[in-house]
Parts: sequence; C-alpha cells; structure tokens
Amino acid sequence: MKKPVRYRSSLLSRFKKWLRSIVLRWKKGEDALCNLENFPVMDFKEVALVRAEISTGIVLDEACNYAVYPDQKVYTVFENMDKGLKYARQIIEERRNIECILYGIDQRVLHCVNCDNLETY
Repeated sequence: MKKPVRYRSSLLSRFKKWLRSIVLRWKKGEDALCNLENFPVMDFKEVALVRAEISTGIVLDEACNYAVYPDQKVYTVFENMDKGLKYARQIIEERRNIECILYGIDQRVLHCVNCDNLETY
C-alpha cells in the first residue's frame, strides 16, 4: 500500500494562491503566464542577473523564493559583467542548487553559471 504524499502546508497554500491568481487572470482575459517582472531597461555595459532552481527550472526572486507574483523582483542589474559574475559566484557558493543567468541589453544570454562550471568564472 502506498503512503500518501504529504506536502508542507506553507508550500501548498502558496501554490493555491498562485493557481487562484492564474485562474482569475484567465477569467479577466489577461495573459495568465506573463506574471513575472518585465525585462529591465539597461545601459550599454550593464547586465541583468536571474536566478533559477536547477532541478525544476523555476525562476527565483532576489530572496531565492519562487517568483510567482508580479511584484517580486526577479532581475538584478549590475553595471558591468565582472560585478554580475562575482555576485553569481557568491550565490552559487552559498546554494549549490541554484543557477544564475546573465543577460545583456539585447536580452541574450551572456553566461549561465552553476555549480558545474563555477570554477571557470
């Protein structure tokens, strides 16, 4: 006989809130999947850093929580690539299950830093 799967109540309640917000947006006719922060407007040398959980691919906010609400800050802008890579390295040294993606001004991926390639940066 299988044991029932038990989830933490806080995770379950956050999922229910998120699902409810998606359904409400769908009923209003809004795009239900576009609930993240818009890409920031940046200067020429600036880069934007985004965090994601490696196992699921879910985007994380600046506090490393799942980004499911539009008011959560997803992008962190740095004035140059070196500062962005230094911060990404610091995040990954603290939490090995996170990858950091650095985007340029044209929204192209410049670097994807994770625990496997941390030594190259």
